[in-house]
Amino acid sequence: MFPYTQNVGTLIAVIKAIGSHGVPDKFTTKELPVWGYKSSNDRPVIGVLKHIGFIDGSGVPQQLWKDARTNPQLATARGTKNGYAELFKTFPDANRKDAEALTNFFKAKTTVGDAVVKQMVSTFRSLAQFGDFESLDDNQVNEIEDQSNGAQQNARSIVSRQISGVGGMTINLNVELTLPTAATGEVYDKFFAAMKKHLIDASK
Repeated sequence: MFPYTQNVGTLIAVIKAIGSHGVPDKFTTKELPVWGYKSSNDRPVIGVLKHIGFIDGSGVPQQLWKDARTNPQLATARGTKNGYAELFKTFPDANRKDAEALTNFFKAKTTVGDAVVKQMVSTFRSLAQFGDFESLDDNQVNEIEDQSNGAQQNARSIVSRQISGVGGMTINLNVELTLPTAATGEVYDKFFAAMKKHLIDASK
């Protein structure tokens, strides 16, 4: 079941306000009025915050809550991508999809009526519009490249040790590499170019 709230404005306002408050022991419907959100229609915001990993099932703030104190938009993007993993698996660019595409997805994955589906779509789109997905994607590429550089250096040291003193013998070297599924084609190109440089050219 995907979360939804009628008051998407409250949802984004709460996320924005995290940085101006201390980290509470718990953030539940009891804390909403303290923050100035007294309508009963604001309560579903808690469910959304749980779904995107800002708080756990008991309302205890998680790391993303702490991240949101300094960069709420990046934290929102990361939490949304994790919380709606199934949607992003179907549409890698789900944060840029229009209402029709999102409506079709939520209809196919739930048994609720059109009115609720509409609120699911509205909730997700509010998160998607507020979240900084561009920076999130850039960070993921940098992490992949850092991992790739480390793998390249390790592979090169292995080859050097094996090649030394082999006296012209032919050695078959099998290298197993694991990259995150988020890696782009450009990252793979750079990775294999570096492999050629460090594994093939280095052995000549």
